[in-house]
Amino acid sequence: MKPGLRAYLRRFRRDEDGVVTVEFLIMFPLVVWTYVAMFVFFDMYRVNTQHQKAAYVISDMLARETENITPTYIDNTKKLFDYLMAVERDNAVRVSSIKYNADRERYEVVWSRARGDKQSLTTTDVSDWDDRLPMVADMDELILVETWYTYKMSFSILELNDINLHSFVYTRPRFAPVLRYADTNS
Repeated sequence: MKPGLRAYLRRFRRDEDGVVTVEFLIMFPLVVWTYVAMFVFFDMYRVNTQHQKAAYVISDMLARETENITPTYIDNTKKLFDYLMAVERDNAVRVSSIKYNADRERYEVVWSRARGDKQSLTTTDVSDWDDRLPMVADMDELILVETWYTYKMSFSILELNDINLHSFVYTRPRFAPVLRYADTNS
């Protein structure tokens, strides 16, 4: 006697052979995607930390300077940043000397030079930066180092755009009262 359709369906419902294979086929792409996402996530943190450290190195280097800064010095600062980031992309570096004028109650740019695709700062740019710059005494100067770096995603599987990193580091001159710029071309 042949079993009926009901018996066949009951037996099919209780059969668990091959379930692990089916679960694996369903979950494997998700596991691979998660692993790749974790790699990209932690690599992005590594690059962000590297970017911050490079900006602090440049800021500290400038803070220790007692001689005038020249265009060649600024060019080499950009080269140093590229070297510390271990890749030459559309990186940019801007070095500025900013003072506080108590009579006018504002920050003023003494000099500013940029390398890469950024522009030098002007006093108009920093006039509303009271929340970004520290309080300093009248006519005290700060060295401001800004760096930009574009983080390119390692895997395009995640459908994420590149991330633009920007650092903003200010330091007081250590061994000289101010950091001077001398344009050797003029």
